[in-house]
Amino acid sequence: MKNFRGIITLTVILLLVLGEVIVIPSKAAGLTAMSIAGTGITSGASATGASLTPTVTFTITNAVAPADTVVIALNGMINSAGAIAQTDVTAGGTCSGSVAMTTVPISTSNPVLTMTGLTCTVGSGTIAVAASKLVSLAAGGNYSIVITTVSDYGAFLYYVGNTNQVKVTATVTPTLSFAIRNTADSAEQATVGGLKTCVLGVLTTAAVGTCSYRLKVSTNAASGYTVSYSSDTRLTNGTYPFTDAVVGGTGTTVAAGTEGYGVILTPGASSSAASVTRNAANFGSVAGASYKITVTGANAVYNVAGTNAPSGTDTTNTALVNHQVAISAATPTGNYTHTITYTVSAVF
Repeated sequence: MKNFRGIITLTVILLLVLGEVIVIPSKAAGLTAMSIAGTGITSGASATGASLTPTVTFTITNAVAPADTVVIALNGMINSAGAIAQTDVTAGGTCSGSVAMTTVPISTSNPVLTMTGLTCTVGSGTIAVAASKLVSLAAGGNYSIVITTVSDYGAFLYYVGNTNQVKVTATVTPTLSFAIRNTADSAEQATVGGLKTCVLGVLTTAAVGTCSYRLKVSTNAASGYTVSYSSDTRLTNGTYPFTDAVVGGTGTTVAAGTEGYGVILTPGASSSAASVTRNAANFGSVAGASYKITVTGANAVYNVAGTNAPSGTDTTNTALVNHQVAISAATPTGNYTHTITYTVSAVF
């Protein structure tokens, strides 16, 4: 009988102990939608040493009573402008009441607000600190702001400086190339003695002599490029120069039987759809008209306002230069020649 009573007594004690274990409260990580905003605070990366007027927002899932303690660790900040008193802290949203807390001394890095006196119902609550109390730390970092209530807790990051940023860089090497190609852009223009040649042939009064080639420029210069030329002489046999077409304006129509020499320019397009403009002062604006090759100075031919990358055999994004010549019965005999030098200037 004694043993039976002992078993009953031990069972009652165990039940009581187990009962105590079951009712011990535990915290639940129930704070959500945590964030910080206000003057001096930028989403993503706030400046270092910036004057702050922070408001911390958080959603409570378990109510807070005035006797409960709410703790917010404002990591990443320092109260360099003065102590933080309870009158500097204001509750809002679903939180209300007069904050009671110990004053945080001046020059406290990562100040911790330990507060009572708040009533917070379930929902979005806020805790704000008055202006001119806090600045962001001079040392940038990704700081964890920790919030704790009697039943809930949570943390989120407050970013100061650029320690959460990655600067991605890349370099594209400048490119620029120039070639004088045949009319079909299927090969380099023919050469004689190392010089590209444009052969007008044996001239008669019955026909206009012509020869042509393409100017092929490729560049990734964002602001484009200009093609210019210079000429050593007029088209001449050494003593007699040909009658030239006009400069600019409407140009000249070179006709068989009437002495004249000029160039028809077709500037083409650019692969980037950038505008292509013939130089009006030298080549006018009339397609199909011939214009004079000027001897003095460097003379602009055309310019492109952006990149150009002719691909393969390309008769669209290259410029066509067509030389035209006609003689009259009085044009002196001889071998006529001159040399034109082209240059390309790009703006990167």
